[in-house]
Formats: sequence, structure tokens, C-alpha cells
Amino acid sequence: MKVAMWAVGIFIAGIFGLVLINLFGNITTTNQQDYNLVRNTVEASMYDAIDRASYRAGFYLCVNPGVSKVGNQWKFKSTKEYDIILNHDINQEKMKDYAECDFLVGEVKLNADVFVESFLRRFAENVNNSKSYTVTVQEVIEYPPKVSIRIDTFDTFNSVGSTTETFVGGECGDSNNSNTICIRNQVDSIFEERNSDGK
Repeated sequence: MKVAMWAVGIFIAGIFGLVLINLFGNITTTNQQDYNLVRNTVEASMYDAIDRASYRAGFYLCVNPGVSKVGNQWKFKSTKEYDIILNHDINQEKMKDYAECDFLVGEVKLNADVFVESFLRRFAENVNNSKSYTVTVQEVIEYPPKVSIRIDTFDTFNSVGSTTETFVGGECGDSNNSNTICIRNQVDSIFEERNSDGK
């Protein structure tokens, strides 16, 4: 009888161990896959969103009054301190409202709408369909190119560790369900290009 109880105890501990391995293995695999997916999707979407017409024809970077230049570079604290005016939209009367306007040719500028559309399309094509995702585009700065994306992944488990219905919408911490696991990944990306001399 004593040996039989030990066998039952070891059997139950083994099942509990398998459930924990399955649960934490799923969480770490989901986190790694989501992080790589977001990082690669952001990079590809930034390449898709390069405004090639502005790169070739140029655009005006017009700075609002009160912003100072440090050396040869402008230092901005927010996107409200400057405006980007495309070459074909230039208006001499409107340019008088700015402290200074620099004409830039050969500088990379993103198209924010193209970036968001490309990111959502690419991300939706590659996600795991058994989980719920909340995509937050926190910031898209067209020039200099910078984007910030946050992805919240929700997965709901029942008491034995298998996946049941997934949580829909919200952010990490919003769910009152203790069986819901939320994994947050955030990517902040700056687009850099190399000059023809490799620097």
C-alpha cells in the first residue's frame, strides 16, 4: 500500500510538472516569436514607407520660432516644433510664419500612413491565430525617421494548462481574469542610412 501511494504521488507530480513545462514553454516561445515578428515587421515596414519622391525632389524642414540650432543640427523635443512641407506644396506666404526653412535633398523621410498600413498587413499575415493581440502605434515621426510600436499578446489558460478562449482587446493589466496571461513587447526603431563612403 505504501509503495502504491508513492507511485500515485510521483504520477501526479509528473503530470503537474508537464503542465508547468507546457505553460511556461508556451509563454517563452510566444514572447520570443512575437518579439522577432515585431522587430522584423517594423524594419520591413520602414523600408516600405520611405518617401522616395521626397528623397529625390527634396522637402522643406520648417522650424517654428523659439527652437535653436546646436552646431549644424536642430534639436527638437517634439514634432510640434517643426513642419515638413513637400516641394510641390510650398507657399512663400506660409513660409514667413517659420523661423527658418531648410531645403533637404537626399534625406530619408517616412510616410506615416504607408508605415502603419504596411505594418498592420505584415503583422496580421504572420501572427499566431490562437492568441489575441492589441497593436498600439505609439509614435511615427516622419523626419528623422523613428517609430514606436507596442504589442500586447493575450492568452487564456484553463486550470489544466490547455488553451481556451482568448481575451479580446484591452491592454496588459486590464483583464480581471486570473487565467489570462499578457505579454508586452515594444520596439522603438530609428532608421539610419550609410553614406556612400560607408560611414
